[in-house]
Amino acid sequence: MSTFSLYRKLNNNPVTRYVRGRWIAWLKRRLPPQRQVVLDQRRIFIFPTWMGLAYIATALLLFLAGVNYDNNLLLNFSFFMGSLFVVTILQTFANLSALTVTAGNTEPAFAGSEAQFNIRFSKSKQKEHHSIQCLWEGYECAPQNLLTDTACSVEMLLATKVRGQYQPGRMRIQSVYPLGLCRAWTWVDLNMSCIVYPKPVACEVSAQSAARHADGAARSSDGNEDFDGLRAYRHSDSLKIVDWKSFARRGTMLSKEFHGYQSQSIWVDWDQMSAVNVELKLSRMCFLVMEYGKTNLEYGLILPGTHIAPDRGKAHQAACLEALARY
Repeated sequence: MSTFSLYRKLNNNPVTRYVRGRWIAWLKRRLPPQRQVVLDQRRIFIFPTWMGLAYIATALLLFLAGVNYDNNLLLNFSFFMGSLFVVTILQTFANLSALTVTAGNTEPAFAGSEAQFNIRFSKSKQKEHHSIQCLWEGYECAPQNLLTDTACSVEMLLATKVRGQYQPGRMRIQSVYPLGLCRAWTWVDLNMSCIVYPKPVACEVSAQSAARHADGAARSSDGNEDFDGLRAYRHSDSLKIVDWKSFARRGTMLSKEFHGYQSQSIWVDWDQMSAVNVELKLSRMCFLVMEYGKTNLEYGLILPGTHIAPDRGKAHQAACLEALARY
């Protein structure tokens, strides 16, 4: 049996699920979600690392050897190792104690990409903090040292899978400073979340959207239907639009300008999406919203139960993408 299969089997075990449920419920009672947390003895757990366990075993073996052979040197060294281990426990706990963790801002992301979560570490006035690590949903940040600076910001990039409101679980903040013999850690829930948009899937823009206003409501300088006037000739202009009669009379090259008419606004409509799958429809609509956002056109969004009036700009684009994410 492979390691992955064994891991999955253990996770699906009723006993494992029961123990995990009880553990999460206990954490919620002891460490409730907060936007700002100051670490103290109630929130910090400490336990020897694997190297610490080997260190304890070595000290115990030296003690037994000293007793067996009546060797004072071995006994004194084993006592020294035990004393050093006790001091390490206190130092490792103190390194994490009084650290303030604050929730920062979050950035939206598209499904399948990474969402950015910002958190802030603030030091206490009385002491420094060394080698503080943060592990969150598989992402591990570089160790942070708060020596002279009073605070530092940490960017966590968490992988997203599905659209909607993404709220990751608890983050683990830990330190093994100074000797790596003990690990002090805590599980913190900063009650942070972000919006995950549908993953854009390319589709034909013209075939999947339609204008709902009468033609002629807005003018486009890119058209070639009606004469709009003359302007100074540019080197990039075609000779076909040069006003040669004006050039013959005045000796100055002028170019003709034309305008056409286009619809005032465009709609990204749920009913016009050809895909049968709901997620594929939303992904294609997301692609259209991103494409129209690059232009100066007004566009609106129609979803079952949601109607966003045509507009333009970053705020309008964000509102449309959020509606798609929350559908």
